[in-house]
Amino acid sequence: MVEAQSRMETHTIIAYMFIAALIGFGIDRLMLLVESILLRWKAN
Repeated sequence: MVEAQSRMETHTIIAYMFIAALIGFGIDRLMLLVESILLRWKAN
């Protein structure tokens, strides 16, 4: 990513940012699923 930044390859940087956002969203959803399974007793 740093190499793309120094070469001013904006499309590559935006693609990396989009991929990072998707990975972060996926991890967030996975953690919410794990939390709902493990803490089922604490629903209310």
